[in-house]
Amino acid sequence: MAVAGVSEPNRQPGWDKQAINRIASDLYGGLGSMFEAHGWATDGRVISQIAPTKVVQTYGSVEAFVRAHQDGREWNAMLDPLAAIRADPPQVFLKSFHGFDPETWGFLGYTEASSREKFVRESKPGALLVVCATSKAPNSKERLRVLGMQQQSHIYGTKWDFLAPERQAAERSDPARVDAWANALKALRAWRIPEEDRPFVRDIFPDTHKGGANGTAIGSYGLRLTSEEALRILDLPLYEVSVFGGAPVEALIPGPAQKILSPSRPGPVSQSGYMVREAEGPKHLYILRLHGDADKFLGYEASGHSIVKVGFSVSPQTRCDAHNGALPACAFEWKIEKSTYVEQRSPFPSSRHALAGEGEMKKLLANEGKSLGGEFFLAETKSVDRAWKAAIVAAENWKS
Repeated sequence: MAVAGVSEPNRQPGWDKQAINRIASDLYGGLGSMFEAHGWATDGRVISQIAPTKVVQTYGSVEAFVRAHQDGREWNAMLDPLAAIRADPPQVFLKSFHGFDPETWGFLGYTEASSREKFVRESKPGALLVVCATSKAPNSKERLRVLGMQQQSHIYGTKWDFLAPERQAAERSDPARVDAWANALKALRAWRIPEEDRPFVRDIFPDTHKGGANGTAIGSYGLRLTSEEALRILDLPLYEVSVFGGAPVEALIPGPAQKILSPSRPGPVSQSGYMVREAEGPKHLYILRLHGDADKFLGYEASGHSIVKVGFSVSPQTRCDAHNGALPACAFEWKIEKSTYVEQRSPFPSSRHALAGEGEMKKLLANEGKSLGGEFFLAETKSVDRAWKAAIVAAENWKS
């Protein structure tokens, strides 16, 4: 799409407002519809006056806003992450990190400013960055596996602008890190792959990875995935997580990428949390146990019994993380006591199978222990063991 005045080397005063108004008129039917599509509020000001501010806050610059709409509204990945995957060429890039913690590290950082400029030249606002762990990642279970994905803006800053306060002291005190990754681009949204489903990068993106031959390039500035590789993302389960500096995400419920990435709220700047239901499909059974002083947690004598939570999910670890995320920093922590994934069992074919197993756990623990409401119980270890065995049998033998 050509926007009057945008491509001219010497732009005239007012070109930015003209470009915004032209895109709003041609692609959205007016400023009001454009604001609605992005979830922008007028803040009590005249919409034409506040529009440039909203554009820059979201896209980083008017130039980036124009670039995002270059192929039309439907290909603006800021509004629809799936557009980045289906674009030709894909707006999807592979980058290796030492870990993936968007809740505290809300940006894509480069040590060299030229590497940041290379990414900006080759990408559009809303591009997706697929994150794999390096071969030397601190968590050995994550090494060379694909951990998740984040949506990138072209909003410039330093890493100190987008790094959570609780991480800054350690970052500044480490000579090897204080000046590294300082040239930042703000991340907008992020999704993790459940721990149980993280593929090796060599298996899912073989053309880009090239058996490790492209490892330096992937680590230094990132490489664009091929069209075929980008589409493989849709085969992965994902769950959305919060990005530091962005709106909170209140649910950690995995689902198919096609569903999780589909736009279901206005743009990348929604001010409210986002919740989804876990999709139908194969499920693992699990039991979580609350570690800490049960007497103090309950407010009465637990008599040596444990507080447990039973359930089923495509990812027991993700459900455990979600429950811990609901706790403040304290002396209590949920941990997986039992799960069919940990026992290296195949997931049950459907939620109905798993529901039969969960029902057996609830029945036995209510009879031998004490119900604490819903899926929570106070029970002895031997009762928990019996409930688990009964659940496996019930789920394996369930018939429609």
